[in-house]
Amino acid sequence: MTHTSNSSRSRRPLLAAAAVVMTATTGLAVAGAQPALASSHRPCTVVKHSNTDGVAKVGTGTATLGADGLKVSTAPSKDEDKVSWRDNFWPVAANTVNELSYETVKLDKAGAGVNDAALPAYHIFVKTPAGEGTLVYEPYWYLMKLGLPGNPQRGLRTEWDVLQGKLWTPSTTINGLAKTAGGEPLKTFAEVVADNPKMTVTGIGFGLGTYNPGTTAIVDDQRFATKTSCSEHQWSTGFRTGIWWPGWLR
Repeated sequence: MTHTSNSSRSRRPLLAAAAVVMTATTGLAVAGAQPALASSHRPCTVVKHSNTDGVAKVGTGTATLGADGLKVSTAPSKDEDKVSWRDNFWPVAANTVNELSYETVKLDKAGAGVNDAALPAYHIFVKTPAGEGTLVYEPYWYLMKLGLPGNPQRGLRTEWDVLQGKLWTPSTTINGLAKTAGGEPLKTFAEVVADNPKMTVTGIGFGLGTYNPGTTAIVDDQRFATKTSCSEHQWSTGFRTGIWWPGWLR
């Protein structure tokens, strides 16, 4: 059962903000690195998910609940596999949004039929005068923006500040962004809002989409905040048992 509690704290301390930065010379993670433009992490209403209700699976995609989050996977060389989740809410003005973030851990290993760049994407569901649409954030685009290798580091729990990244859309309803299947053109959320001043946000979600074969990852702590409200979705078996292991102790 999914239930909500009013809580001012996440169930785990966050060790990195925006994205864990890797050195350009060595490619190694800098422990605890915090870019200047980090998520606010003000008190949030925590929405606790103790099962996989609402998680949609296509093909041989899987979703398994663990103590430290939701593990999603696609099979090697299975481009049609997909795992996704969506939370709808009352529309809010896009120009009031001031935090979009989530955490992931890439668990798969390099090999045949494995997409080394893939992680679950953050989905932002919107509505403009032209109709409903979707904005998609993928971590490897953020890394490339920083001039870092596009493939996320494996085995590292990373928080991604979606507002600092670039977005693409599979929709035809968003001014300034042409419909694509996952690439250019790309704009930040603020740039999209500037092009679509009447846009509202109607939901958030994540998706490990098609053409991301052989990917296994944890997704958790998906946050959405405006100037007046904040919510954070967390997944854990520990909500049922009272025993859970924070991601940083894995």
